Amino acid sequence: MYDSLPKNEKTFDIELTGEDTGVTYKGQFTVLCILDMAGRHRLELEKTRLMADYANPSRGLFGIATSLATIRAKVVSAPDWWKNEDDGAGIKDENVIFAIFDKCIEMENQWRKELKDSAAEAKEETQASAEETKE
Repeated sequence: MYDSLPKNEKTFDIELTGEDTGVTYKGQFTVLCILDMAGRHRLELEKTRLMADYANPSRGLFGIATSLATIRAKVVSAPDWWKNEDDGAGIKDENVIFAIFDKCIEMENQWRKELKDSAAEAKEETQASAEETKE
């Protein structure tokens, strides 16, 4: 059913310096570009857990919870330092979390562009084939 879709996993490398600690974070992440319903469910549960079910979370709490939950839901493989830091919760540098989150969103956007380009290409091929049939 989904055979014609682009591959749902993408890999990216990061090399970042923590703004607070000066620690260098280097490694490769493989992430899911889009989530199925079970993955979305896990993401929402994790986001709720991280926000401690506050009715009105601060912008900071919402940003950190959303970023960590999204990364955790999408990561297929990650460097040891990520795993050793409780899947990001133990990292002291906020810029690292937000950079990884941004890369996850970038991978999703690339996947969506590939899907759109593939659909446009298929449409052009169909139109060309129809025109050949007319001739």
